[in-house]
Amino acid sequence: LKSLGVKNLLEFDFMDPPPEENIMNSMYQLWILGALDNTGEITSLGRRMVEFPLDPSLSKLLLYSHEHGRCSTEVLVVVSMLSVPSVFFRPKDREEESDAAREKFFVPESDHLTLLNVYLRAKQYKFDPHWCTRHFIHAKGIRKAREVHAQ
Repeated sequence: LKSLGVKNLLEFDFMDPPPEENIMNSMYQLWILGALDNTGEITSLGRRMVEFPLDPSLSKLLLYSHEHGRCSTEVLVVVSMLSVPSVFFRPKDREEESDAAREKFFVPESDHLTLLNVYLRAKQYKFDPHWCTRHFIHAKGIRKAREVHAQ
């Protein structure tokens, strides 16, 4: 709303207004990220963040990795994977089998690196739905992550 020129979010005529506390918390988070300045106005960083259909923290992460030239490709993959619901599925009658399949991608130190592994392996297999099913990965989820990555 700030990017659309709304000055005071607390006075905005919402159809179904959120609690004032939620608005204040959201503005505080945007200020922490550098998307709003001390007066509540949108910053140049905030204007660039709005261009991405992502959570603001993920937008800032993408911009930061690109600006600093460090692992931006990998960060883009991780952000894409984080923008979709869990890519893993765990059928009740095949829990051990699905856990074993998930273990092949697992990086104990980082869920983000686990997601990177999943994406890179799926890409290696051309995002084949049959490969995804065999590895207990939601084909739709990984396809959506690929679409986000392509944006």
